[in-house]
Amino acid sequence: MFRGGGSLLKVGVAMMALALLVVIAAAVVSLTVGGESGRAAEGARKLPGEPSPHPSAEEEEGATKSSPAEEVSGHGSSQGKGGQEAEERPASASSPSSPGARPEAQQRAARKAGGESRPGRGQRTLPAGEYDWQRPTQREIEAANAPRHYELLPGAIMALTIGKIGVYNAPVFDSDSRQALAKGVAHIPETSLPWSETPERNVYLAGHRMGFRGTWSRMLFYNLDELRKGDKIVLKDRRGRTYEYRVSETFLAEPGDSWVMGRVRGRDMVTLQTCTPIPTFEKRLIVRADRV
Repeated sequence: MFRGGGSLLKVGVAMMALALLVVIAAAVVSLTVGGESGRAAEGARKLPGEPSPHPSAEEEEGATKSSPAEEVSGHGSSQGKGGQEAEERPASASSPSSPGARPEAQQRAARKAGGESRPGRGQRTLPAGEYDWQRPTQREIEAANAPRHYELLPGAIMALTIGKIGVYNAPVFDSDSRQALAKGVAHIPETSLPWSETPERNVYLAGHRMGFRGTWSRMLFYNLDELRKGDKIVLKDRRGRTYEYRVSETFLAEPGDSWVMGRVRGRDMVTLQTCTPIPTFEKRLIVRADRV
């Protein structure tokens, strides 16, 4: 009798323990399901673009970084020296000389910065404007009055020779950017070339009357006003072919007279242009020469 009672007692305790485990498991499942449904409901209530009240580790890390827009503008936390320079440097002044920029973009920026012109756009001025020029020394004047022989630099498309004023093989670049004007003579890209297949041509070349010390174009066209009718001008391409012209006319133009860069019916000519008079440079000296 006593032994049977003990067995029944053990079975009862085991059943009670099993029942308790079932109750605990049910409670745990209920809490888990309730938590997930609560978070789902919270996510459903959050509007698009609204910051989550429980950011993930990735979101917390991203919040400490500057956005792409901030990095580009130089206002982000990773601005550094480059960002500061980008913020302080005028946009129009830096683009033309940036080595990584595309040539076309460099030229457009340079034209805007220098107020240079295009054929048919009277609102812009002719190229080769004198900016912050320096007065020539006596030695520089003597050098400008003597024969000067140049080299056909890399990138130049042809050479210009004007024997009357002692200029021989000055490099001509197919660009009217400030860089081209500093290295030599600028050919306005929208105008003709000596070998252009057109009924008429106007090869438009511009150069500095003064320019900056230490550059190839320093006082390159200093004596351009000495040219007279019949004086010879020669262009030579990189293959050695020569194109000879004779001066036919000289006149003054306003900085906004971009029409002088256009072609003239029935004429095959080269036009040379520089600033005048010294020291105001408020006009443009135009020298035209026809092909012979």
